[in-house]
Amino acid sequence: MSDYLNEELIFEIFIRLPPKSLLRFRSLSKSLCSFISSPHFIRMHTFRSPKKLLIQHQTYDNEDFYTLHSEDQIPLNPRRGYIRTTPVKAPYLKYSIIVGTCNGIFCLFDYQENHISLWNFSIRRKITLPDCPSRCFSGVQIGFGFDPITNDYKIVKLPTYGGKEESSFVYTIKTNAWSEIASPTPTFHEVLLNACFVNGVLHWVVERHYNNLHDVERFYILKFDLGTLVFDMITLPEPSSKTAGLTSVRGSLAVISGDCDGSWIWVRRDASWNVVYKMKRKHLFDGGLLSVVQFTTNGDLLLLCEGFQIYNPKIGVPLRLVDFSYHSFIVGTEICVETLQLFDVATATS
Repeated sequence: MSDYLNEELIFEIFIRLPPKSLLRFRSLSKSLCSFISSPHFIRMHTFRSPKKLLIQHQTYDNEDFYTLHSEDQIPLNPRRGYIRTTPVKAPYLKYSIIVGTCNGIFCLFDYQENHISLWNFSIRRKITLPDCPSRCFSGVQIGFGFDPITNDYKIVKLPTYGGKEESSFVYTIKTNAWSEIASPTPTFHEVLLNACFVNGVLHWVVERHYNNLHDVERFYILKFDLGTLVFDMITLPEPSSKTAGLTSVRGSLAVISGDCDGSWIWVRRDASWNVVYKMKRKHLFDGGLLSVVQFTTNGDLLLLCEGFQIYNPKIGVPLRLVDFSYHSFIVGTEICVETLQLFDVATATS
C-alpha cells in the first residue's frame, strides 16, 4: 500500500476506521500490524473517534446487553427505535457496576468477587486487576482516569470512611501494581457519590466529620490530581446539602443541585461557581437531573434526567429513551468512544 499512498494519507484513512476494521487490517502485512498496534496510533485514534452513547439494557430474565448510538441515532422515537442496531451481550456487567469511564475504557467493580477490572467493549477485551492491599471497599471509593503527563491510566482507591488508620492506593496500567499514597486531609466520614474525572483530576463529593447534624459545611469536593498524586478540597456551591451529582460541562467541573422545585447546574470557572442551567420539575418526566450528555456536533448540551430521558435546553422538550423491546428495560447510559485502548496490554482476560 505504501507504494501508492504516502504515510500521512494512510494515517488519515486508518484513523477514521472503527476498531473492528482495524483489527482485520492487521493481517494484511507486518508493517500494517505494527502501525495499527503502536501506542501512538492507538492514542491518536482514540482522540479522533466520535463520541457515542452506550445504553445498558437488561431483560426480565436478568440478561445484560448494550447498544451503541451516534448522535443522529439516539432511540427517542418509538417507531424508529433500534432499527439497524445490533444488541451485544455484556457478560462483564452481570455482577459489576461501572465506577468510571475514560477514552473508551470502562472501570468495573465486581461486588460479588470484590475486585476491579478494566473493559474495552469495542474489542471485547478485559483485564482483571491484581487485588488492592485494602480489600474492604465499595464502588464509590474508586476513581478512574487518564494521566496525560505519564500517558497512563490510573485507578485510585480511597480509605474506607476516611479513617486515619487506613491508606489510599493508586494503580497504574504501566506497572500493573498498586502503590500506597498519602491519604487525604482533612479526613472525611463517607464518600457520597461516584468520582467524576475532569482534566486529569478526580473529584468525589464527601461528607466531613462534623460536630452536629446542623453543620451546613459538612459536605465538600475531594479532588485528586493524577499527575502529582496530591489530594485537595473544593467547597461546594451553597447550600451544599442540595448537591445531587458531579459532571462536566465543556471541559469544566460542574455540580448538579436539586430540590422539590427542580434542578440546576453550577459550573466552576476561575475558582468560583456560577449557575448555567435551571430546569423546573414540571419539565421532567421523573425526578431530577442526573448528568450532562455532551456529544452533539453542534455543541449543544443534552441533559440526562431520571427515567432515562434526554432534554435539550434550546428546544425545551424532554424525550424518553425507548426500551429495546417489551422484554427489556434500560438500566444505565454512558458516553464513550470506540477505541483500541487495552489492545497492547499483555495481562488480559477475554
